Amino acid sequence: MYHSDPPLRLKADELEAINECPASVGPVSRLPRAALDRWLAVRYALEAALSNGGDVGRAVNENAAWLDPVQRELVTDLVNNGVVVLGASDAEVQFDPDDNLVLIDHPELNVELASYIQLVVTDPHDSGRIERFKIKTGRQGTSNAEAAILLGGSDSSARFADLMLRDGTIEPIELSPDERDVDLERLYEIAARYRNMKVRKPGWQCYRCDRIALCGQYPAPTGYRVGTRQRTIRVSKSDVLRLEQCHRRLAWKALHVIPKDIDDVVSPAAAGGLLFHEVVAAVLLADDQNAAFAMELEGVSPDDRQVLTALYDRHKQIEQDHVSVEYRRTEYQVGATFVLNGLDADPDGNVSDGAPVAVTVIARTDAVGRESDGTPAVIEHRTGRTSDRIDERETALYAISVARLLGVETVAVHQHSLGGPGDPQCLRVVYDGDALEEAEQLVASLLSPLVEWHPLDAAEPQYSVGEWCTTCPYEPRCVRFRS
Repeated sequence: MYHSDPPLRLKADELEAINECPASVGPVSRLPRAALDRWLAVRYALEAALSNGGDVGRAVNENAAWLDPVQRELVTDLVNNGVVVLGASDAEVQFDPDDNLVLIDHPELNVELASYIQLVVTDPHDSGRIERFKIKTGRQGTSNAEAAILLGGSDSSARFADLMLRDGTIEPIELSPDERDVDLERLYEIAARYRNMKVRKPGWQCYRCDRIALCGQYPAPTGYRVGTRQRTIRVSKSDVLRLEQCHRRLAWKALHVIPKDIDDVVSPAAAGGLLFHEVVAAVLLADDQNAAFAMELEGVSPDDRQVLTALYDRHKQIEQDHVSVEYRRTEYQVGATFVLNGLDADPDGNVSDGAPVAVTVIARTDAVGRESDGTPAVIEHRTGRTSDRIDERETALYAISVARLLGVETVAVHQHSLGGPGDPQCLRVVYDGDALEEAEQLVASLLSPLVEWHPLDAAEPQYSVGEWCTTCPYEPRCVRFRS
């Protein structure tokens, strides 16, 4: 089929993102690029270390001296692992080879599937034995979708592997021909649908989307358009609520993208609450909620069934005794973008103050819908101890987000307290007029520290020592960099 336009070139991760939300591909704002900057520093320092006899310290100083001590330690550890793996033999290592791009052309769709490699290693005893590597600095290796592009766009004798620098290992990139063909067909199918897919699909993918401040799901103040060159920070509601404990944890996660030393710890009580949220999300939209709940209990352990049943009964009691809501969606992401004056850095690392910084904060609601008079409503289920107090930080964010998204002037937020020995409670707060303005001011004040943190220095945000440190995924590294 003839096409006058050049082919659309897409990578596997872009196609996966399109499949999750068609609005995820397009112009982006300027989100933190610390992980990419460190990856580039690792790549060039590794090449230098392999050329200078394995002097990692000198290689890092030459290629990453501008990084702060926290990030420089990360780069040093990764380069050390790379030297151990690649420097153990006298193989020839070539970075950025001429054939570093692998393409599969689909003329009928006018699409090219693309993947890149970063280095080639040639066996010194057999010049025909070549292995092509992707450099990985995190935990995740090459996905099956990207493997399908690499293997499908290369000669059958080509060998690919991931250089996993965090672990200091080499992981072969392998798929059977059938697996490869299935993944390629799936990618083609996504590409074929993409040109006609424009609807936003908010979900977990929003927390890693680069277009979060531009797509319209998390609106900026009326009339304000976030620019593609504007510094942007992306955070979750839960992260913002932890700011009262410690600034460093959020800065390392959202601003400097520091890898976690340990996985997040989930207590048994919290795990039970998460399970209830998952179950009730499937139940609320059912025509017969009781029957749907019974189905959800199948396969659940007796202990969990008892907890879920008690929480569900209390949920039904609230529905009977309080303002009714017609549920429209469950586990629905809402949020808003705030524009605050703060610090910014130019491409040369010069930092200035007073720049408009966009901060997009996302929250996952348990349910959204309408009250009987049409008032938009947000439902928050609390499965912990019953409380007669609301968290104004959360309800304010919910109200602002829904008001901006729908263009309405009144929003009701329902906090359903289901846990504890007391009676279940529904705390309903209505935001309109002045209340919405006050809510905006409250959330903006919560977010203001984020734009004052140095955008390039991970050692700068203040830390606070407390009981929360025992469950912090950065605690071991944080201890090493406390003054």
